[in-house]
Amino acid sequence: MNHLSLAVRLALTAGMLSAAGLAQAQAPQTGTAPPSDQNTPPSKSKAKNLEAVVVTGSLIRRVDVETASPVVTLDRATISNSGKPVLGDVLQQMPAISGNATNPQNNSNGGGVASPLLEGGNGASRVSLRGLGINRTLVLVNGQRMANPDINLIPPEMIERVDVLAEGASTVYGSDAIGGVVNFILRKDFKGAQFSLNDGISSHGDAQRRGFNLTAGNTGENYSIAGGIDYNKYDAVLGKRRKFSRQQLYLSSGSVVAAGSSSIPTGRITLPASIANQYGCPINSSGTAQVTLASGNGSSLADYRCRLPSDTYNYAALNYIQTAQKRSNGFVLGSYNLTDNLTAFVDAFYNRTVSSGQDAPSPVGTGDGLIIPSSNPINPFGITFSQNPVPGDPNSGYNFQTRLTGAGTRVHSFTTNTGQINTGLRGNFGQDSSWIWDASVNYSHTKRKQSDTNEVDIPALQAAVDGGANIFDQASVGDQLRNGVKTPIYVFTQSTKQAQFNASGELWDLPAGTMQLSAGALYRKQFMNYTVSSFAVLDPVSTTCQILQEACGSPGRGDFDVKEVYAETLIPLLSEQPWAHSLNLDLGIRSSNYSTTGTTTNGKVAIEWRPTADLLIRGTVSQVFRAPNLNELYDGRTLVQPVLNDPCVRRTAAELAAHAAACQFVPENWAGNDPAQVNTFYSGAATVGSTLKPEKGKSINIGLVYDPDWLPGLSTSLDFWHIYLSDTLTAIQADIVVNSCFNNSSSPYCSFIHREDNTSRQPGQVFLINTPVVNLGTLSTTGIDYTLRYKIPHFDLGSVDPGNFRAGLSTSYTSTYKVNATPGEPGAETVNYAGTYSPQFGNISRLRGTVTLNWEKGNWNAQWQSRYINKLTALNADYNIAGVNIPLASVTYHSIQLGYAVPSIHTRFDVGVDNLADKQPPRVYQNSGNYNVDTATYDVLGRYYWARATIKF
Repeated sequence: MNHLSLAVRLALTAGMLSAAGLAQAQAPQTGTAPPSDQNTPPSKSKAKNLEAVVVTGSLIRRVDVETASPVVTLDRATISNSGKPVLGDVLQQMPAISGNATNPQNNSNGGGVASPLLEGGNGASRVSLRGLGINRTLVLVNGQRMANPDINLIPPEMIERVDVLAEGASTVYGSDAIGGVVNFILRKDFKGAQFSLNDGISSHGDAQRRGFNLTAGNTGENYSIAGGIDYNKYDAVLGKRRKFSRQQLYLSSGSVVAAGSSSIPTGRITLPASIANQYGCPINSSGTAQVTLASGNGSSLADYRCRLPSDTYNYAALNYIQTAQKRSNGFVLGSYNLTDNLTAFVDAFYNRTVSSGQDAPSPVGTGDGLIIPSSNPINPFGITFSQNPVPGDPNSGYNFQTRLTGAGTRVHSFTTNTGQINTGLRGNFGQDSSWIWDASVNYSHTKRKQSDTNEVDIPALQAAVDGGANIFDQASVGDQLRNGVKTPIYVFTQSTKQAQFNASGELWDLPAGTMQLSAGALYRKQFMNYTVSSFAVLDPVSTTCQILQEACGSPGRGDFDVKEVYAETLIPLLSEQPWAHSLNLDLGIRSSNYSTTGTTTNGKVAIEWRPTADLLIRGTVSQVFRAPNLNELYDGRTLVQPVLNDPCVRRTAAELAAHAAACQFVPENWAGNDPAQVNTFYSGAATVGSTLKPEKGKSINIGLVYDPDWLPGLSTSLDFWHIYLSDTLTAIQADIVVNSCFNNSSSPYCSFIHREDNTSRQPGQVFLINTPVVNLGTLSTTGIDYTLRYKIPHFDLGSVDPGNFRAGLSTSYTSTYKVNATPGEPGAETVNYAGTYSPQFGNISRLRGTVTLNWEKGNWNAQWQSRYINKLTALNADYNIAGVNIPLASVTYHSIQLGYAVPSIHTRFDVGVDNLADKQPPRVYQNSGNYNVDTATYDVLGRYYWARATIKF
């Protein structure tokens, strides 16, 4: 409560200071968008019916600018002034968005991991409202859900505005709208043509982006049509181009170490003590030690030395911190009045994205199925290197790992094609009726083809080794090894087919006003299919395929359908009464029947109370749910290799006996997994024969909006929000599986753990942990949003006209973000992640905010924007010592824009600078993946210059 109180005081103080001396920004703006008639058919009926529109967060047509739903709107000017060619770069900077999200700064595909869930390198941008994850934020286009919710797919020139509702809205939109919705409202009534060119480059001389767009349209008495094409291209940026990402950094025992992968070109070779003793190498508890090539070609025992902890490979320098991508878009928006009471409409768009990520050359070894027999002439050690002991060969089962630098980097190339069309009819029931209706069909389809070049072909590599190719010495790697690569293809397809009917209008007049009703029904069918090249299909027994182990994948296929009926009513209770300028009750309900999980019914209650005309007090309580999606149900097995903090390490015999289920085959005083990464199988629930149910919860929002008559142009809002979820859908983590079994030998997760037995060279080593999607845990988050906008009335300073000013402030404060990963399990605890960074939940900084100042005078305009991310704590940041947390400093980014219009040539020029102070992202070291920083939150490119020219004709 102290944090909440402080946040409120700071927000109010900043707001009053802004109101006193600044002007209102064009975005973000609170409340719903200005009224439009996009959902009202052309008619000569009552004027109030023409003015009313369906607003984001409600099914009811409203004239009111502010309702019970706290909607933040980004208008076209805001998007244009940002200078961003794609919408993801704009949306992800909003204060209500936090946690883990995908964007073009996420390059790595997990080292080649093949799963439809992984998007690194495909140039996508997803949003995570309230830090609840991308699956709990629903993306809409004109109120219709997108099959592929990559917001970079939508051409910016197609958009009139973007409405962001950061509260649960399941009764209005169904599943997934838990953190809220992002609704892209399309343009209409466009006349003429517009052509624009844009370019940009970082202060480092890289990360160039350039593109163009052309939009044209016309509007007549009975029709409206607009269309356009858009193209933009982003250049890749290598990690070595920035100081913070040029090498993987580890925080190890309190010291920052520049390290990398233990898969090195000179080899990580495990030997028995009888051989390793000649090198003086320390012998571990398994009776083995590791050596690596020191000189020569590896044909002699004298060519090797003990492998040191510092013997690592710098893979980070070859990763992209901005993925390469090219996007081509096209769209058509049209409507035609068939009669005075009937309109036909169509909204359609298509996007083709070609993008790529990059990883270092392949690490390969016995874990991928490679065998180097003792009899091989290139093997000087007289032992067999293999994943498991070879029957009849007592000197076998020793590990060998190297990196094929001669094979070249692994490039993950994506080609994604997405199309969506929504078409239908809308009309009314006569000129004297308040009732309108619409019937539509919506079809969307996306296909993503992923090609991974330079993945090692294990049989070809085995044949090369058997033929005498010297894999011990990368310097002598010949064509036999370099040509032993393949290009696996992974194709992910998904589609949505939907039919929907809605009707809304007035029921009857009450003393305080007219009661309204909106109701409808829909049918939706969703389908997914994931295919993998035959040689890349994962063998669940050996955990390998014919190529590099981490690039193995599994096909998946499935579908479901849903039938929904819904209704919402607005009941005016009081009007023009003392302390009740107006009082409205908003009730909603939706019943959803899924073929996979059955029926769920959810409702909402909302209150809008205006004690005076200037003040709105609002509150909403909604039931929310999220049905398991197609990936969570039907995704095949995928090998993931996380680092496991194994609780069975360094235990006495008595301790191991007390935890026999979790620590089976673990020897006394065991040193731990070597390497620390372990094999886990992610999969959908159906793949392992289990079932899922929806996650459910409540969303509560209480707030106020103040628009004082005594200060025209000022509007401010304050909202308290709380979202609670149970039975959350998540892929269970390896740590949770092992710790749950360690604390409770009766845990159902004990069967997920598979360790090497006593016949192995490394008994107790984790061979495999199953980590499927399960219903597990609870999540609760609370906080406060504060916004202010102010437009200073025009004034003159004598002979000087200073122009017009607007300013805006938007903040979001997260008070709690509580997660209990295993409720009911012994030792389970609730952890508050507010103000922390963790790999699982991402960046949940307590306070985020933006301040924007706009100026206009004649043909000139300018904008300054400041974006703030509060300091936070990175959890478990030390590689060797569990429980070590480190502080991350707060970051403020500044950006500026200047524009000038030349009416004589119908042209406008805009220039801008992002990250004006060239702020560097704070380091979170190995916990961030491959970049040492949180790429979902912070800017990695540094100071960035952009320019744009727009001509209208």
